[in-house]
Amino acid sequence: MFPLARFLALYLKFFFLLTPFFVLGVFLSLTEEAEDALRNKLAVKISLGAAVTTLLIFLLGAQLMLLFDITVDAFRAGSGVLLLLTAVSLVLEKKKPARHHPDPARLMDLAVVPMATPITAGPATLGALMVMGTSTPSLAEKAFTSLAILLACLSIGAMLMASRKIQRLLGGDNIAILSKVTGLVLSAMAAQMIVTGVKNLWFAP
Repeated sequence: MFPLARFLALYLKFFFLLTPFFVLGVFLSLTEEAEDALRNKLAVKISLGAAVTTLLIFLLGAQLMLLFDITVDAFRAGSGVLLLLTAVSLVLEKKKPARHHPDPARLMDLAVVPMATPITAGPATLGALMVMGTSTPSLAEKAFTSLAILLACLSIGAMLMASRKIQRLLGGDNIAILSKVTGLVLSAMAAQMIVTGVKNLWFAP
């Protein structure tokens, strides 16, 4: 596969792992009464917080698994199950994100927790990234993949900055539909992780 095509495939994988349209729905609910300048600052902080969290997990995941004596395939299967549960919740969710109207001055306190983690980069996403990190041994590949992760996180920030325009263009119902489509993509990724992990564990020497 050509480097550009590989990079695009990685970028799309990470973008969907971050459940962008679910994040968009929560962001719109939280910032309904906020001014555009504050919304933009919040979007930037969320994307940077998600980027730092995901990159640390991707780069240091192997060391964490070694510390807890967990094999890659065991973690792959477990993370796949968790990712599948996240996908199912996105597909079957019928209620819109609860509406909250916190004091605009306190909105920035919500950027890292809960918006960046666990809403954007949740446990299932971080588990998948940890598995990918252990499966990417060379420094060149890690740098290549890290760039795709960073771009995906920045894309989330850009989408949140344009959230009102997206809401006017698509409407709330269509955003909910796109969130369900994200769930379908995640379910396929989860199934692949589970099958690969279980197969490798079953046939391990």
